[in-house]
Order: sequence, then C-alpha cells, then structure tokens
Amino acid sequence: MQENYQNLAPVYDQLQQEIDTKAWADYIQALESRFGQREKPGDGQGGRPLLLDLGCGTGSFCLEMLNRGYDPIGIDASAMMLEQARQKETRQKAACTGGDSPPILFLQQDISRFELYGTVDLIVCLLDTINHLVRPEQVKRLFGLCANYLNPGGLFIFDLASQRHLARTLGNRLFFQDTDQFTLFWQNGYRPQSGISRSELTLFCLEGDGSYARHDETIVEKYYSPNQIRQWLRSSGLEPAARYGDLAMRQPARTDERHFYISRKPAKSGKTIKDVIQ
Repeated sequence: MQENYQNLAPVYDQLQQEIDTKAWADYIQALESRFGQREKPGDGQGGRPLLLDLGCGTGSFCLEMLNRGYDPIGIDASAMMLEQARQKETRQKAACTGGDSPPILFLQQDISRFELYGTVDLIVCLLDTINHLVRPEQVKRLFGLCANYLNPGGLFIFDLASQRHLARTLGNRLFFQDTDQFTLFWQNGYRPQSGISRSELTLFCLEGDGSYARHDETIVEKYYSPNQIRQWLRSSGLEPAARYGDLAMRQPARTDERHFYISRKPAKSGKTIKDVIQ
C-alpha cells in the first residue's frame, strides 16, 4: 500500500475529475442524519464532529467536510498523496475559504493498522479504498479498529467497487488518457476465481525541460461479497445498517458501479438500527 499512487499523486485530481466531492459530502451527511445516533457533542474543537477519512488521498473530501463544520483527520499510506493534501489545504486557507478552522491532521499510516490518540464521531473510507486491501485479514482488522475508535452511535461509512465494475467495466481492457501535462496507459486484468483486479499503469509526465519522465505502477484490488462484509462487520462489533447503490438511498441495482455500506457502533441507549430507520 505504501508505494501505490506515489507517482500518480501529482495528477490524481485530474484523473478523478468526474468525482463530485460536494455530492459525496451531501450523501455522507444525509446518511449520518438518517442512521447516526451520537448522544453527545462531537469530539472536535468546540463540539465539532471529529471525522476520520481513511485513504484520504489528496484531501479533497477532508477539505470539503472542514468547510461544513467537521474537524477532519486524514490517513493515507502515500507520502506524496499527503503532500498534495497539505498543499491543497494551504491554498484553501490562503484564499480564506477555510475560515478560522483548525488545521487538518494528516497522518501517513497503513489504514489496516492505523492508530489514533482518541475516539472519533464519524469514519469514512471512500472511492473503493477497501478494495485495495487484498487480504481478508486486513479488512477484518480495519473493521475492528473502526469499532474501537468510534464513539457510541457513530457511523462507519465506506464504499466498495461492485463485481460488475471490476469484472466488466475494468475487466481485461486497455485504457489511456492523454493531456497536455501527462499521458497514462492502463492495462487491466481481472481473475474471476480470486476476484482480483490488477492494473498495470505507465505514466509519462511532462518535465520542465520539455522531456517526459516515465513512471510505472501496479494497483491491485479485490472483490468482496456483501455476505462477507456483513459477517466481518458483525464480528467486529459494528451493526450493519444498510447497503445502497451509487450515491442513492436505495438498494443496489445490477448496473451499479459501487455499493455503499453504512454501519454503526451500538449506542449506549440500546437503540438498534431498526429503531433509527423507523
């Protein structure tokens, strides 16, 4: 995990231009409003909700939630991605869009072994980050850590790439993207027996002298079934609340590219997820 996205970091936001961060933040807040059951003010400064973003990348979601009154903590394994995140935060605050909010705490850690000094009010892990954990014990360990660090009634929300996305949308195909600043070639391969999707990427980045520097990376993802995920969540002490499809408040459809899982640490009041939905 430490090496993934090191060379992609400078162009990552351009590769993810189709992601509407504001829409994702709207969706997460709607899910928290529906399923969350915290019984006290947030653990952030002045009672602000304390948000943990696992696999935060270049920090776009952390910065959006900062503007919405959260105190974010971002964790990522890539030092280069975190450097992009810190630069982005500096630019935002220089433009006075961040107000007087405290600085975001960005930490370089393996998300399957992360450590915090205290508990948080909301945990997210977005853009199929969990699919990058290709050993089931990594996913189980991450779920256990989330259960440990969540406040009672707090939510752990994450999305996973659907089988359709890995097997058909990516499948065994070649992709490329060409811009004025970089060219990316992406050869993808999917193995149905193991559920492993392997991407071999070659990136050519324009240098200051007009030459191009070549970088090669390999990104591996694994498909996990809903039954596996529900079982592992329950074993960790989290309550599975819902599974939705593609930024919608509905059950997943066969055509969905990603599924969202909403789970909660049991509240001290003893209320259940069923009570919240009703």
